[in-house]
Amino acid sequence: MNDPISIKSLPLLLKIIAAVVGAIFALTLSGDIDTEGRIKITLGVIMKFTFSVAISLYGGSAFIEWQQLQHYSHMTQGFVMLIFAIFGMLLIGIWYQSIQLLKGKPLNELIIEIKLAFKAMFK
Repeated sequence: MNDPISIKSLPLLLKIIAAVVGAIFALTLSGDIDTEGRIKITLGVIMKFTFSVAISLYGGSAFIEWQQLQHYSHMTQGFVMLIFAIFGMLLIGIWYQSIQLLKGKPLNELIIEIKLAFKAMFK
């Protein structure tokens, strides 16, 4: 039987919205969304978005339960999930660049890429 959407599901909806906003912010920081708000949908972008939302929902929920933050407001819990989405993508980026170094990419090229990414973030 399908239950209609009720007010009881609102807290979950707020957390999902925070996870999606965090994923979009993470895509902006990674340079996939440019300074004018344009995005080119590729398989890589879809995977980054999916990983970011998954890290946010699962990691954020696990952290909230582990630290026993359930008594805080749903907006606070949503903020925790937003932070997990952003820093989760940061960790994925570090992991990706580490693999690139192991594959033989020169360190100076890696530094140039990171500089360009930071310039794009703070433009």
